[in-house]
Amino acid sequence: MKEKKTARRALNSRRLRFGTTSTVLTAVVVAAVLLLNILVGIVADQFPVTWDLSADKVYTLKDESIEIAKKVTNDIKIVIFSGEDEFKEPSIGTYYNMPELSTNFKEIYTALQQFENYSGGKITYEFINPDQEPTKFSAYSKYEVQSGDILFIRGDRSKKCSILDMSNFEDAYQQMSYYGSYQFESYVDKMFSSNIYSLQGDSDLIVQVLTGHNEDSYTIAGLKTLYELNGFTFEDLNIAGSAEINPKAQMMLIAAPTKDYSEAEIKRVQEWVYNDGNYGRHLMVYVSPTADCPNLYEFLRVEYDITVTDELIVETDPDRCLYGYQNYLLCDVNATDFSGNAAGTGVVCTPFARRLTTTLPSTPEQEEASIYKLGLPLTSYPKTAKLMKLEKLNSESADPNKDAYSASEGEYPLTSMIVWENNSYNNNTYESTYGTVTVSGCSAMAQSELAQMGNFNNEDLLLDVVHGIFGETDSITISNKVLSTDTISFSNATKLWLGLGVFTVGIPLVLLVVCLVVFLRRKNL
Repeated sequence: MKEKKTARRALNSRRLRFGTTSTVLTAVVVAAVLLLNILVGIVADQFPVTWDLSADKVYTLKDESIEIAKKVTNDIKIVIFSGEDEFKEPSIGTYYNMPELSTNFKEIYTALQQFENYSGGKITYEFINPDQEPTKFSAYSKYEVQSGDILFIRGDRSKKCSILDMSNFEDAYQQMSYYGSYQFESYVDKMFSSNIYSLQGDSDLIVQVLTGHNEDSYTIAGLKTLYELNGFTFEDLNIAGSAEINPKAQMMLIAAPTKDYSEAEIKRVQEWVYNDGNYGRHLMVYVSPTADCPNLYEFLRVEYDITVTDELIVETDPDRCLYGYQNYLLCDVNATDFSGNAAGTGVVCTPFARRLTTTLPSTPEQEEASIYKLGLPLTSYPKTAKLMKLEKLNSESADPNKDAYSASEGEYPLTSMIVWENNSYNNNTYESTYGTVTVSGCSAMAQSELAQMGNFNNEDLLLDVVHGIFGETDSITISNKVLSTDTISFSNATKLWLGLGVFTVGIPLVLLVVCLVVFLRRKNL
């Protein structure tokens, strides 16, 4: 009897011990689940749940944008003049029967959060609904904003764009109306990055665009689109008029004029570049493939030793032509301080490129030389490239196979783009001076259709040139993104079910089952 009592007492003691262990374990599990749900809620508020499964990663900032955000040193505030709910859970795509538009609005919202996060709080944002918050809205009246605008503010400097600038919605909607199909492109990444990037400098980089001589509007538009993304501001000036050149302009653009400059206009350009011997300014000239502008070309030859010939470069190797067209030739890019990212073989497409020449050296005579003038060929064409006179091109019977001829042996490689680099000394101010003149014999290379093509380095070369001119080492190249249908974003309802199903029910249920199995196994010990 005594042994039975001892055994019963031992059994009860073990049951109590295991029961206490199970109770404690259950309490720990419940506490862990509650803590996990609280932490998930906090993290979800700070970092909204978005799974980006698209090939284009529309909800993920590109590496270049992340680097821009990380390098922000001055506080920037972004104000979106619209309701936050329109972006947090957008439904606007349903209204226009264009789901990508809702995706675009959500992309704006997630981009704002990422820029704030990656900048360490240097970039902040705020939504102001003009209809519901008129007092807040009126506080920004000096910026001349309206509903749908996005304002970027850094101190006394600001940039402004529209929500409509964040995509090609207007073009896509017209395509859908006329053709029943469309291609939707997002500009969120590049628009945010460019405005943030441009506000980091101490002043705007101004490009004075000279007009009044039948310039190529497509070349201007392509360069403007690209360079404005990288912090430049374009200002037009009719050089034939009396308006003064902006003294704050750092770069001047002459974009493939077909009407020649007068001697007085040439003098204005020359004086601007020379800047009383101080230079510090940069001229960029794109040449028309067929126009004859003797005054302008003489100016380039005499002052900067860059000769615009009356010869077009044509290609005889079909592997170095676009779609087999001999005038749409692919050129090599030489490795220089003005072409680092674009350098390579057959990487830039140059339709109807005119041949340029220079007699200047391409390297300083001495490695430590502090005063020099260089002529740096950026593009080059091998011996498979031939030449053809412009007069032949303009004739109806033009035939590159018959009319093309080889250059002299010592003239290869040919080139269509040269940078005149001047590093000199001002005897009056006793200071070193620096200036450049870039001449391209191919105006089409800068047009958007080619610059944005991913299989060519036209965009890289155009950016390399300006970054080399201004001594910039960090460049931005943010291309348009096409939204694809495999992007998955969770709505509030989906997030709710995800939270209930996974964190509130799923994980606790799994843990409880595990605990029950452990309890039963221990009970039978």
